[in-house]
Amino acid sequence: MAITEAQHRNRLGRFILISNLLFGGLIVLYYLLRGFDDDEFAELMKLVIPIKTAYLTALTRYVVANRHVVNTTVDENPVQINRLFASTSYIIISVHIIGLIAAVSLYALFNAMDFKDLINIIVALETIFGVYVGLIIASMFRVEEGKN
Repeated sequence: MAITEAQHRNRLGRFILISNLLFGGLIVLYYLLRGFDDDEFAELMKLVIPIKTAYLTALTRYVVANRHVVNTTVDENPVQINRLFASTSYIIISVHIIGLIAAVSLYALFNAMDFKDLINIIVALETIFGVYVGLIIASMFRVEEGKN
């Protein structure tokens, strides 16, 4: 089944928004359940918030710039994207967020590693996948200069 760029952008945008909000909510929940102490929670937030904000800013900027576009298939060129791009974008973003959730959960629920190890894993995941996630987000949620 072919998918247009607008359909993919809408689905991917929702997925990115929901998965990142769930990840942030999970960290807060683990903190409330005492999976993190105060210092660990603060350090984790200092690391995670700027990274996730960078991803979500591009998405939010695109949504705000296109707030008046009701039917994107009419206003936008209905260019179809290939399956490789669609599946790759979902796989990269899914592996990225699942890796982060798994690492945080292993620490908070099972104390399976030291906190320094958790931080190193998060930094590694963000370094490895951050470039690719950033490329996908930049290509899908670019705002033209004429829009604001």
